[in-house]
Amino acid sequence: MKGLVMMTLTLKQRLMTIALSSLLALVSASPVLAADFSQGEITQVHQFQKNYADLDKTRYDRNSLYEKSPVFATDFSAGKLKPKYIEAQLAYINYYRSLFGLMPVTATEIANENAQQTAAVMAAINANPFINQHGLSNETKPNYLSSSMWKLAQDTSETSNLNFNVNNESAGDVITDLLTDRYNLTGSDTGHRAWILSTRLTTTGIGAAYGTNGYRYSVQKVLNIKDLFNEPSQPLICYPAAGLFPIELGKGKNIAWSLYLSNKVYLGKPKITITDLDTGKNYQATDVTNYSSSGYGNFKTIITYSPGKTPLIEGHEYHVQIKDLYNYRFKFFRQETVSSRQETQEKAQTYQTASPQKNANQESAFSTQSAKLWAMFNPKNQSRKVFNYFDALKKGQWKQNFFIHNFLKDLHL
Repeated sequence: MKGLVMMTLTLKQRLMTIALSSLLALVSASPVLAADFSQGEITQVHQFQKNYADLDKTRYDRNSLYEKSPVFATDFSAGKLKPKYIEAQLAYINYYRSLFGLMPVTATEIANENAQQTAAVMAAINANPFINQHGLSNETKPNYLSSSMWKLAQDTSETSNLNFNVNNESAGDVITDLLTDRYNLTGSDTGHRAWILSTRLTTTGIGAAYGTNGYRYSVQKVLNIKDLFNEPSQPLICYPAAGLFPIELGKGKNIAWSLYLSNKVYLGKPKITITDLDTGKNYQATDVTNYSSSGYGNFKTIITYSPGKTPLIEGHEYHVQIKDLYNYRFKFFRQETVSSRQETQEKAQTYQTASPQKNANQESAFSTQSAKLWAMFNPKNQSRKVFNYFDALKKGQWKQNFFIHNFLKDLHL
């Protein structure tokens, strides 16, 4: 009996071995799932994670932000930011641009000065953080500010990305807010993102100042006259970017996705289908909107949309079909490693909140300015909105606008 039991066990072990071998052979013969990262992708993910981990995560407050504190009184002074803050914010801008294959930009001294003066003006008057402040059209100049300083702040705020936050963010958190555009007061136009990812942008300027109301007013100069004439470095920018993309930037409340075309004009609302290649399921994008006439980022076409009910999962690969315009694939990876998450304090909540479609048609000085410039270089377009701006230009109504006036003067028109 003992020998029979042993022989039975041996036979069972052999059968199990054969079954296991067959199973392994079947698995090895199966196609690789889209969620599996190739060795090349793993290398790229690790490089992105390293680049992100190397960014300065220092959080600033009113006591650590300045090299020279501003003065909000009769002897008004804009103060000066610590160089490390400017360097860190520029590094974030260029890291995010690198995710899309875009060339880095530089910060110029004059742009930094103008941005800082503008941030200080907004801080000095405690500009309302819950309304559009591009152009400061809803604010009143205080007596202690010179007319020239107020005009500079109006013009710079009109051509800059603005961010207002009551918490002590890092320099990079400001740019992350602008890139995801989830706190955009005017809706889902993703105009801040478009400027950061502009295929024509070459230089920027950085400013920040705290008001007595506790808000940090941040200014990033983005609309530059010379950039209007640059050849685009790429024909289009899709968000999420093709290839590998951080899930932290693509998934979240109020984060719209987008497609920007550098030169091609498209005025319709395309049907957009998103396919999860790991499950084979198709989903329809929602809230598809065309903001092309705004001219953000000097793009000729600006399409934004929501991924709708698409489950967004780390490691999954997606195919996006934007009918008549573009189709591509991307795969989500996690940007923050466990160690970097442990080292980073909990992200402060931004109070400049708005729902994705809230006030989607609301005009601001910045959108008006962009639209006017767009109309100048696209006069044949018959879009009603663009035609109205072009008609206004022809009637000379723009002459009262300092920025447009100087823009035309520089062109010797």
